[in-house]
Amino acid sequence: MTRDVTLRLLWRPQAQFAGYLLAEHAGLAARRGFTLRCQPIDFAEAGMKALLRGACDFAIASPAHLVESEAPERLAFLMAVQQASPLVYPVRKDSAIHHPRDLEGRTAAIWPSGEDLELRWMLLKAGADQARVKRLPTGDTVGAFVSGAADCAQMTIYHELHEMEAHGLPLDAVRLFRPADWGAELLKDGLIARRDLMAAEESLVQDLVEVCLEGWQLAFTDPERAVAVCSQVRPEMSAEEHRRQLEHMRELAACGPALSEGFAVPHRDHMRRAIDAVQEVEGHGGNLDPDILAVRRYWQAAPADLKAMPWA
Repeated sequence: MTRDVTLRLLWRPQAQFAGYLLAEHAGLAARRGFTLRCQPIDFAEAGMKALLRGACDFAIASPAHLVESEAPERLAFLMAVQQASPLVYPVRKDSAIHHPRDLEGRTAAIWPSGEDLELRWMLLKAGADQARVKRLPTGDTVGAFVSGAADCAQMTIYHELHEMEAHGLPLDAVRLFRPADWGAELLKDGLIARRDLMAAEESLVQDLVEVCLEGWQLAFTDPERAVAVCSQVRPEMSAEEHRRQLEHMRELAACGPALSEGFAVPHRDHMRRAIDAVQEVEGHGGNLDPDILAVRRYWQAAPADLKAMPWA
């Protein structure tokens, strides 16, 4: 019987996940003897909870999600396409908000399911009292910001920021707070697995990592094929939206540790920063070891051409 492998995405299917979608729909997984099914986000159950209870085999989530989970010791960080944070936090230029400290007493729209650690770390490092910043969980941070329900909003450079402009609020009308400017940048998407699955099905995990790497290599070398698959899976988004998003993903992949070590490297520093953020913001997690949480052996065992970046 063919093994059915499920991968829980961090959002709805779109070019942000192009490589995984190609692995599912371009026959890459089938050639390895298993089927891959990419599941969209379920706001009723966070990805780490779903992974830990066995509702999926793998999940796309951030190192911070792993560290903040109820059992980080049961999870492992296997690869990361994005090597830098894609998040920005816009405020209107015509507001009195010039610094993150000015968000005290105001509202910030954030995604549900525990997506706000980077924002809270940025506020802390910028000297703001995070307890005085009201957080509004919503799946539509753009709508909350454009309507005025929120004074600031969590957005990605490849999706929500463009949606904001499509809703009539141009980029030159906002001021962007970038976590990196305060030393609070955290990685977003990573491939996370349960350690019990790794112990029981080592070869499957290796195959899955290689299939994902292969899917992303195909996405970056043949972007029109990737756009076609993404458009098929998510037709309510235009091909141009998928194309633009994929280009942002290529830029996020070709930076950071990947430049010296290789594409999608699960670098310990990504885990270290997440641990530091949780410890500084929430006061726990200091006993976690980034060298244990970031498991490199599957990535290291993958063929060299799957970790090259000729498209960078």
